[in-house]
Amino acid sequence: MSDSQELSRRRGPRRASGEPVGPQQVRRAVLDAGATLFSEHGVDRVSIRDVAAAANVHPTLIGRYIGTRAELIVAVFDDLSEQLAASVLDNPLDGQGFTADAVSVKWARIAGALTITGVPLAGRGAFNPVLAMAETLAEGYGLDPRAARVRAAQIVATALGWRIFEPYLIQAGELEDVEVEELRDEVVRSARRLGATPWPSPPDPPPQPR
Repeated sequence: MSDSQELSRRRGPRRASGEPVGPQQVRRAVLDAGATLFSEHGVDRVSIRDVAAAANVHPTLIGRYIGTRAELIVAVFDDLSEQLAASVLDNPLDGQGFTADAVSVKWARIAGALTITGVPLAGRGAFNPVLAMAETLAEGYGLDPRAARVRAAQIVATALGWRIFEPYLIQAGELEDVEVEELRDEVVRSARRLGATPWPSPPDPPPQPR
């Protein structure tokens, strides 16, 4: 055996170009790939091998650094929750996007899937989008902490519903003649109005005469 052959044998197989190296890089690549795949194709239709291929890692590394498929889904949701909460704090009172690549959309779709399967979303960490939203409402509109939390929960509920059910809502409401961007802008504006409304709410306006 030549010296070059012996050196090559000792080095072992080469890594593919761009392959994540080390626990942090592998975990980051897997979480990003999982967020995209779970959001686009549905949680039930994506396998560990699908995520590994998209992340350019060996499937066994997912088990080593994250865990089972169920644990991977939850880890992806937790990571998106932290990203979305940080974005809410960095961009107070702004919309968080409606396109498929937006963190808010990925978070909403995976949150919906986990809720349907009975996986609890709350209690997974203090840093979450609802409390981040409450902080921005307290600072932006002067709401007391409790009122800010109530309004934040209501705003996030609307944001979740629209991002999951937008096609249905447009069709069911016969809103095809309204530009999608106009509808999305109104969702954001209505969230601001709700966020500026004290809690408990003022009395309902009297009904208009027919």
